[in-house]
Amino acid sequence: MLTLYHGASAVCAAKVRVTLAEKGADYDSRPVNLQTGEQFDPEYMKLNPNAVVPTIVHEGNVLIESTVINEYIDDVIPGPALRPADPYGRARVRLWTKREDTIHDAINTMTASILFRAELMQKPPEERQKRYEKMPDPAKRAKWAEIMDKGVESPLVDEALARFAKLFRDMEKALAKGPWLTGESFTLADIGLISFFYRLEMLECAGMWTWHFPRVTDWFERCKARPSFKIAIADHIPAPAAASYRLHSAPLRETVEARFAETLKLA
Repeated sequence: MLTLYHGASAVCAAKVRVTLAEKGADYDSRPVNLQTGEQFDPEYMKLNPNAVVPTIVHEGNVLIESTVINEYIDDVIPGPALRPADPYGRARVRLWTKREDTIHDAINTMTASILFRAELMQKPPEERQKRYEKMPDPAKRAKWAEIMDKGVESPLVDEALARFAKLFRDMEKALAKGPWLTGESFTLADIGLISFFYRLEMLECAGMWTWHFPRVTDWFERCKARPSFKIAIADHIPAPAAASYRLHSAPLRETVEARFAETLKLA
């Protein structure tokens, strides 16, 4: 059986859970508590030196990186195919999944500036510093320091909003040709973005697409209507976490929406 190390609300872990749900696959669930720092446990970091989730272990083999994991699952787990059989169709899916890393970085920026900053700023400076120092990637440490200092006023937020503007425009164009990003079939291209959109919705940022991109809006509603969404994403969000998102996001909603509208004019 496949073993999945994952975080309840981690967007990349959710991507893998959606793929497993679409396949109808059972797996051995190994939750990693990101809030208490279990991802930095030396035993876990032997599996994933990046100290992030998800990680899978299957037939003794360890895999990290959610996009790679999803392709592997589609190859080795029986169930509905989540990529086309023809090389061109598979390449079209990969063009979308290739973008996920840059979009994930933008999601991370928004989450950190809206939610994590509010939570971490309530902790003593020395505790915040320890959290940074545990991050193995120096670029991530520098990014967190910047966001903790400036919040949504950071230029990094403008960069994230510009990425969203480009993504939504490209999706709107693609969805003119079918209900899903590559046409008539639901694929890994769609799966890779669902949890990102839900994170933005929880951050009170859904107006970025509902006000400007009708096809994208309809696409996300179709995604949420699939059984895999509830099983793999919604059911994993603890009520206290959802409440924290609402508490910290609501005061910044109008600011973010206004800045995104300005971004659309410039992009």
